[in-house]
Amino acid sequence: MEQMETVLNRLSEIENAAVSLEEKAAEQKKQIAAEYEAKTKAFDAGLDAQTQEKLKSLNEKLKADAENELLKMRLETEHELNAMEQEYSQNHEKLAEGIFRKMIGE
Repeated sequence: MEQMETVLNRLSEIENAAVSLEEKAAEQKKQIAAEYEAKTKAFDAGLDAQTQEKLKSLNEKLKADAENELLKMRLETEHELNAMEQEYSQNHEKLAEGIFRKMIGE
């Protein structure tokens, strides 16, 4: 009988140890999940910050490129207008005479 009691006590100790191990494993699993969640959030925040910085940089570059293109177009337009005004001032009489002749059918 004493042997049976010893075996039962030993089985009880083993079961208690197994339950304790399961509880520790569950707690470690929760800790690992929490650490993973924190690392995921930190990674996402860092990635979001990098993305926002790149977007800001790209927007600034696009804005500068657009302003440069607009300035270039303005300068080209002014150049064309000046050339047209010069052409007109030098040849306005010929132009007017040509229009007049077309109107009267010559």
